[in-house]
Amino acid sequence: MNVCLMEMDERTRQSVALVLSHRGDDSIVLGDLESADVAVLDLDHAHALAAFRDAQALRPALRAIGLGAQPEGVDADILVLRKPVSAGRLLEAIQAQGGIESPVARVLAAGAAAALAARTESGRRRPDSTLPPPREQASFDPDSYLLGVLMNAAAEAEKRDAVAVVRFYGDRLVLADPQRGLIRTNLSPSQTRGFAMSAIEGAADAPATGRLSRPQVEFLARAEAESRYADATYAVPYEILMWQLGALTSRGRLAASCRADERVYLRRWPNLTRLAHSATEMRILAYWVRQAASPQEIAAALDVPERDVFTVYTAACAAGLAGKARRELDTVWEAPAVAAPRERGLLSSILGRLLQRKPACNEEPQAAAA
Repeated sequence: MNVCLMEMDERTRQSVALVLSHRGDDSIVLGDLESADVAVLDLDHAHALAAFRDAQALRPALRAIGLGAQPEGVDADILVLRKPVSAGRLLEAIQAQGGIESPVARVLAAGAAAALAARTESGRRRPDSTLPPPREQASFDPDSYLLGVLMNAAAEAEKRDAVAVVRFYGDRLVLADPQRGLIRTNLSPSQTRGFAMSAIEGAADAPATGRLSRPQVEFLARAEAESRYADATYAVPYEILMWQLGALTSRGRLAASCRADERVYLRRWPNLTRLAHSATEMRILAYWVRQAASPQEIAAALDVPERDVFTVYTAACAAGLAGKARRELDTVWEAPAVAAPRERGLLSSILGRLLQRKPACNEEPQAAAA
């Protein structure tokens, strides 16, 4: 079933597009007016009803869903939803108008609620479960997502010793300053999750209808970026936000530029005190930080699904904590045994004398009394 969006501002249009792409299934596709079965229109726009009536005159079978803050007085053949509208309610309305039934929206919503409850109850620790990878996709192109845009912008900003300003979705901002290990943004946690999983319109991984408009990137001096955006954004460590974006974008997939059998290394432990993590992820990190190994080797050694290793690897790469091993020295290693020095130092000699010292005569009665 095809759905079109009519008489909406860009922000509302992208919000509805995100709902259709992440909460629906293959039976609901965002398309144009000519091929649409159901039209979703914003009743708060003055010409929304007139535009729909014109379209319906040419295509009498076209059904409509109207979104409005005060939707009184709308004709009965339009299914009206009062703003604000939940994602689940919108999908149910689209399914009802299109004459189809699909429980996928309710199942995914329930899963999201359960995951949120588990995280709320257990702090930063989360259950050993990951989102399944998108259907028919075993790898992904980071440049088709916000993740790749930010990684490329941050690399260029580091070369220029500047701040990369990434703007998208109207007024959404991410300011990356890798030299200082800092990101400033006005994204909420839920927006970060949604945008991380949204392919960029026109990119190789994006569906034909597109999902997220191409972000705009500019580079500013730190003083200028601070004066422009300090009051509109909040600060978060670079490593934390990029790790989250990497894990959310991966969803069990490996970047197309990486191979599952290629040895990779982890520079150091991530700051898990500010990252949600599972016991499986802890095992992967503990094994990986000791030695360079391929994702396949890690999965086999720990008997964990490869998708869990792929997610950790992508997150570590995004945070700048991982890389490909280039030398034979970067293989599995064990710390060499250190021989004891032949010559003893001053402190070692004094300690040896104290340990070998015999108690004096006047100390023996005290020892016996004790």
